[in-house]
Amino acid sequence: MIIFLRRIPATTKLSDLLDFVGPAIKGGLFRKPGRIAGVSILQLQDKRYRALEFHGLVSVEPDAVAARAIKRLKGQRFKGKLVVIRQYVQRDWHNDPRQNHNITVTQHLSDRRKVCRRRGKDLELVRDISESFTSGGDFARKNI
Repeated sequence: MIIFLRRIPATTKLSDLLDFVGPAIKGGLFRKPGRIAGVSILQLQDKRYRALEFHGLVSVEPDAVAARAIKRLKGQRFKGKLVVIRQYVQRDWHNDPRQNHNITVTQHLSDRRKVCRRRGKDLELVRDISESFTSGGDFARKNI
């Protein structure tokens, strides 16, 4: 399961995300510990206002530990800022409840919305800045 941290500070490093989520996935007396499978930081830009947003994605295994971590982390501050923490769900037309799956594929493509209802055409992915970090041990930042 992927844990989504919405609107994290711009100065966040991968090691900061690891330090924040790490204690929440530790096992207890009768609980299994979890494992962090991957960490990434996304940088998005709102085209209307030229504002940048940063979001963190932390992949945790198994799913039960990730759900427990989300409950533990809700309401906590990350680097002095209150951030939204929830499960990240990748949406496609197979699992989208708004779609009528009884229609044919050609009808589906012609009737489909062209943009997201919320901010679809005004929000674009600038880059995945997790690639600007080295993967060796301490996750030091490379020059961006």
